[in-house]
Amino acid sequence: MTILFRTILFAALTMVYAAAQTPQNGMAAGTVIDAQSGRPLSGVIVTAEGGNAPEGYTDSDGKFRLSLRPGTYNLKFSATAYADATIADVEIRPAQTTQASTVMVLQTVVTSVDVVEKATAVEATAEALLTERKLASTISDGISRQELAGSVASDAARALETVTGVSIVEDGYVYVRGLGERYSATMLNGALLPTTEPEKRVVPLDLFPAGMIENIRILKTYTPDLPAEFAGGLVQMSTIEFPTQKTLQVSVKSGMNTRTTTSPFLTYPGGSRDFLGFDDGSRGIPSGVPEAAVFPGAFSPQQLQTIGRAFSNNWESTRQGNARVPLDFKAVGGGAFGRFGLVGAISFSNAPQTQKEVQRYLRQGVGSPVVFTEYPEFSEYTERARLGAVFNVAVRLTQNHKIVFRNLLTRDAEKSSREFSGYDGGVDSSIQSQRLRWVDRTLLANSVEGDHTFVNLHNSLIRWQFTYARSERNEPDLREVFRGLLPNGSYIFSAFGSSGIRFFSNLADRIYEPQADYSVPFFKGRVTGVFKTGVRASFRHRDFSARRFRYIPQQSSTLNLFLPSNQLFAATNIRPDGFQIVEFTRGTDTYTGDMNILAGYAMVDLALGGRWRLVGGLRYEHADIGVTTVDNRIPNAVPQTASLINTDPTPGVNVIYALTGRQNLRFGFSRTLSRPDFRELSPFDFANVLGGFVVQGNPLLNRATINNYDARWERFLGGNQVIAASFFAKTFQNPIEQTILPSNDLRQTFVNAKGARNLGVEFEFRKALGSISKKLQPFAVSANVTIVSSNIEIRPENAGVVTSLSRPLLGQSRYIWNAQAEWVKPAWRSRARFYANQVSRRVSSVGTFQLPDIYQEGNLFLDFVYEYSPSENSRWQLRMDAQNLGDTKYRWTQGSFDQRAYQLGRTFQVGLTYRIF
Repeated sequence: MTILFRTILFAALTMVYAAAQTPQNGMAAGTVIDAQSGRPLSGVIVTAEGGNAPEGYTDSDGKFRLSLRPGTYNLKFSATAYADATIADVEIRPAQTTQASTVMVLQTVVTSVDVVEKATAVEATAEALLTERKLASTISDGISRQELAGSVASDAARALETVTGVSIVEDGYVYVRGLGERYSATMLNGALLPTTEPEKRVVPLDLFPAGMIENIRILKTYTPDLPAEFAGGLVQMSTIEFPTQKTLQVSVKSGMNTRTTTSPFLTYPGGSRDFLGFDDGSRGIPSGVPEAAVFPGAFSPQQLQTIGRAFSNNWESTRQGNARVPLDFKAVGGGAFGRFGLVGAISFSNAPQTQKEVQRYLRQGVGSPVVFTEYPEFSEYTERARLGAVFNVAVRLTQNHKIVFRNLLTRDAEKSSREFSGYDGGVDSSIQSQRLRWVDRTLLANSVEGDHTFVNLHNSLIRWQFTYARSERNEPDLREVFRGLLPNGSYIFSAFGSSGIRFFSNLADRIYEPQADYSVPFFKGRVTGVFKTGVRASFRHRDFSARRFRYIPQQSSTLNLFLPSNQLFAATNIRPDGFQIVEFTRGTDTYTGDMNILAGYAMVDLALGGRWRLVGGLRYEHADIGVTTVDNRIPNAVPQTASLINTDPTPGVNVIYALTGRQNLRFGFSRTLSRPDFRELSPFDFANVLGGFVVQGNPLLNRATINNYDARWERFLGGNQVIAASFFAKTFQNPIEQTILPSNDLRQTFVNAKGARNLGVEFEFRKALGSISKKLQPFAVSANVTIVSSNIEIRPENAGVVTSLSRPLLGQSRYIWNAQAEWVKPAWRSRARFYANQVSRRVSSVGTFQLPDIYQEGNLFLDFVYEYSPSENSRWQLRMDAQNLGDTKYRWTQGSFDQRAYQLGRTFQVGLTYRIF
């Protein structure tokens, strides 16, 4: 990591020096795309007409860059078998880049795609914003870097809330069209990402700072060149792209939250680098603690005393004044240096958050009455530090051969203090709890990729890529103490199972992913297209381990159990007749998992007669999943393994009919997969990291198959304007679903349900209002709505004690809508946006023993952003944003019973960006 930061700093200093030597030329840059297939065209000759202007060529990505003296030019695009295209009146300004992208049409094809032979550069740039979606082979939506920068979103998860059909559940998990993480996948720069969470399948997107992302696309239909394990959507993120000219800018932002900044805040003594999000090692298991499990029979009382005293005596929160203000910093720089392109970015933020809530629970066991629990004072104080860094290098070997090295590091750390008190029906008494916790999550992704165009071999293209990604989740030294209320009103230490604990866990997930694709275009009369074939392998390995310790009083009469925790667990009280440490690590707290997937595919992208386009093919995936568990409590224990092996064909067909040059009618059909995760397949019991159900895997699970049916009509109105309507239907065979087993500890397990369906419609509208009235010229509006109906049916023999055999899918909202209003006033150098987002209620937990399912009620979010520049070419930009203007109330209900509720407050921030060059 230190090397990465030093490299970014070196690159930035290099660019600063180079910028000082750069003459005041401008740049024309853009992308040239085939008007029918959406394929970038390489080898296109780009000529700037006027004066002694130079000419250039597009590369393997269809991109070009021309360095030009300031002035106005006509850009002409020429390529074999294609009609020439021209962009007129391209204005080049000193030290600035003018975007000039276009599409080209084959001379032998009568096409319905509009090609404007002469257009201004401004029009061409606006049109380019939706060109990729218009010409894509799949039904897709997304968000660009400009939209990311203009929103209030600090991470990828928040940014995606504005995309049609997307909702965010829990902390950063994307639900697309009502389908959760089981039916989604996440890719970064074309490669799959490992997860940081032991009980989740995909990485939470709140781990990715928005400043690191170039764009995010969500593919809603499948083509055979994609991994087949998704149904709701495939999230494709790309890190910041190489700038067309040298640039370096820094931004800083800070503000306040109405429920945090103005209130007292709890924290606790930690490490010296907590503010930066790095534990300094002080929370680790002390060196004096044996690596083998610590059980009373294996150690003498004196040895256990030594082990117990080796841990730090730090159990209590400390109350400070009002919470400090949040801080957000980022810097981005890059440029082209001969054959090399460099881009680097670094971002850091640290923000406190106070969350005060009310929690109530209804619980019922086998043959027992309903038990009521209420915690009216449940408070958690969290300091969240987030760090992100990107450093990419591109090397242009020749005009047709390029190699790119991409590196991303993102890290998220949460330091929290939690306190609650109230009546617990499980122990039929009022209790009090205090917990100290630290969790850090790290993702490192490194890749090398190559693009090679062979002009003499029918302009064929070979792409290859090798990616190594590692995610890690570390939770060192979680501490929690429970106390019970006595009749005299005082609280005494409670010796039940989760009191006086120290918990340590570590998860490391690694993915090695080589892939290669070969594509070749062909032309035969009015039929043109691209044949594409390729292979991809994904080798995933997981290591998980946890250790659990507990201090148990041996003779309560020798201890003052009313003392504060730091005095109660002082070294003098850890002795054979006082507190004794015991390890209660479970046999399944250490396991390894492997998932190896080998895939090959062949597909064709056909343009038929100018209006019809057919994209289809077949993919085969062979998957081998295995989980190995070793009980570290047993010397020389024999490893236990569970496995699942499948080979599946996954066809996909997309048909596009161009009604006019600005309208598409799309249809799609595909069959995709959903495989069980490591813990779901293992036959052993796993306790969730802390609390919740005991999870029992099911070695008889099979993978689920999904048939996907899609249709979309879309009309592009020019610029960033569009109207679209979509319909989708999905049927599931053997969907994997949670259920509850009747047992003393209410075990959670997984079964293949009888079946499920998911139906829905989507509507989207983006419109500039200047065409309605000149007075409305500064305004633009956009809105989208998604309506979903889903149902899953559990077989009676698999229901256990679940109340509902038929219900909506977990996490699925009936409807989701977004609206945005934008105001732009160039004369005032001002821009403002207002956002509204709402999701309806959704099932969050399954009810048992005839108790209703738990629903998270709907939420409405309101945000506002204002940006101002002091002058037209100012290096400074001022930004003000306001988040959660309505102070939305998060609320969960169980029938008519309020189960949980809290508010996070309104956040107001002011930021400043300075462009060094």
